[in-house]
Amino acid sequence: MTTEDISRVPHSVFSLDAVPVAEQFDVWRESIGCLFEVDVPKEHRAEGFRAELDAHVIGDLAMARTHTQAQEWARSSATIARDGMDHLMIQIYEAGTMEFTHRGREQVFGQDALVVFDLAQEMRSRTSDFTNLSLLLPRPLIEPLLKQGGDRHMQIISAQGNPLARLLVDHMTALKSLASGMSLSQATEASAATLALTAACLNASKSEDGQGEAGIAFALLVRARQRIAEHLRDPDLSPARVARLSGVSRTRLYEMFEPFGGVLAYIREQRLRLALRMLIDHRFAEQPISAIAADCGFANDSAFSRAFRARFGTTARDMRATPAWAHRRGREFDRDLDRRYEEWIRLISA
Repeated sequence: MTTEDISRVPHSVFSLDAVPVAEQFDVWRESIGCLFEVDVPKEHRAEGFRAELDAHVIGDLAMARTHTQAQEWARSSATIARDGMDHLMIQIYEAGTMEFTHRGREQVFGQDALVVFDLAQEMRSRTSDFTNLSLLLPRPLIEPLLKQGGDRHMQIISAQGNPLARLLVDHMTALKSLASGMSLSQATEASAATLALTAACLNASKSEDGQGEAGIAFALLVRARQRIAEHLRDPDLSPARVARLSGVSRTRLYEMFEPFGGVLAYIREQRLRLALRMLIDHRFAEQPISAIAADCGFANDSAFSRAFRARFGTTARDMRATPAWAHRRGREFDRDLDRRYEEWIRLISA
């Protein structure tokens, strides 16, 4: 295995080639579980399963090209609550199709278009064998650039007759092909340009208005999550204060955060994720763990230690010493699997 050039953008290629045929789908499901729940008919699993995911971290963004077999995909409320992912994901399909139902309408998505996923919302889809390209954009970076609100989840933007959509499709394809040769400073500039181009494309494309009770409820949830993010480091942040900041009653707030295990559970999860990012970030290597805990809004060290171990299965000290926290089962083939992309997806700016 060659030593990775740390002056270049991080690059990971996950492949099942070294995995025994009978275990290939289970390993794929375990790995892609960082984003989606997947399933295929049992009779197809014994025949072996093909999947490859080629990922780069480009500044504050992540890009991945996925090539895999037909399967079912889902992000359930349980998955959303567990991973706390708060990104938009833009996909283009280079081969194959995706079928899904959204707001009572069945749709088929294929080539020459973009589809927008809001990873804070539930989704279910079915895909044929496919190759696609995914761009993950942290919500705090893209939302300030959008000129209109509205729910963009599962929005399809055709590139036919749409110059900005065509430009974004071409840009994503070119960016992925050039990413391996980029320096970290070049990636930072490319990241900013990609965010601006994506915002321009979304601003020029009509979004779902998100009106009605469901749309209003989601808009309120987004606002409450934003207020929590703004005040996350304050140890005195409480449900009552979140409700005041968000302009909703406490009863409504509790209803909104029920899928996340409650408001306090959501706040604790976001604080733990922030602490995790700081622990493995070399910029905070000299900062005491107790200071990191306090900076993330934990009132005392013992509460932080208990919560961290319960969430990640290890201590904060051990995490800092060995940040490869997606621990493996010790299978013989695990050493040949490059699963770093899972950690990158979790830890890009959020």
